[in-house]
Amino acid sequence: MKRFIFLMVLFLLAPHSPAAEYRTVLLISVDALHPDAVSKENSPNIMSLAEKGAYSPFAKSSNPPKTLIAHTAMLTGLQPTENGKTDNIWQNGEPTVSNPTLLSTAKSKGYQTCLIYSKQKLGYLKNSATDTEIFAKDDAIEKTAEILDTSKKQFIFLHISGLDTEGPVSGWMSPEYIDEFRFIDEQLEALFTKAFKSPSVLIIVTSDHAGHDKIHGSDHPEDFKRPLAVYSSLKKINHIPESALQINGLKNFIEEEF
Repeated sequence: MKRFIFLMVLFLLAPHSPAAEYRTVLLISVDALHPDAVSKENSPNIMSLAEKGAYSPFAKSSNPPKTLIAHTAMLTGLQPTENGKTDNIWQNGEPTVSNPTLLSTAKSKGYQTCLIYSKQKLGYLKNSATDTEIFAKDDAIEKTAEILDTSKKQFIFLHISGLDTEGPVSGWMSPEYIDEFRFIDEQLEALFTKAFKSPSVLIIVTSDHAGHDKIHGSDHPEDFKRPLAVYSSLKKINHIPESALQINGLKNFIEEEF
């Protein structure tokens, strides 16, 4: 018994190695993605990621469920009435987000931070913790693959457009909408392949909102829907907590993984 106590004391007093950390963190938002579109047939690359980690089709958007409002809630961890971004517009030269964001957290932990987006108004999300900002309307995924460097600690937020155009024109879940989503998933394959070369990687794929018929941003239940897939190379994530399914709760979930 004395020997056991002695060994326990030695264990408690001995220096411990710090917990393993991610070299690469990718937060990917596919604008206007309805969870009903996510399947092995339509999105084999995203589904492969989800099957290795955790997935939920029950994540929720902000109120109202609109692009800039939702992404601001996602990155600040605050609802629109708390973060002050209650409109869906922004122009170059106007003030940017004032609250700390996930990029702020990543920067404080030694990550190089990248903000890559395909809708100009998401430039609102840039702050002093943003090392690299890229507006790429048509090739955001390719630009992300180019800038991804698995030899460095990087946090990258990637916003992908396309469905947000096809939904209002052809309708959510229309053949044209599904074709566009399949194209996006195909493009993600090369990005995922490069990210998997990282010694340790955390990948989150989600969306800001969905839609119904040719409408989005309304109070219709379908507009609030969004998927959430999480993959970690460091541990098996079997469950996404309820709090993380709320769009403003994703920030805290990712920070805990850091």
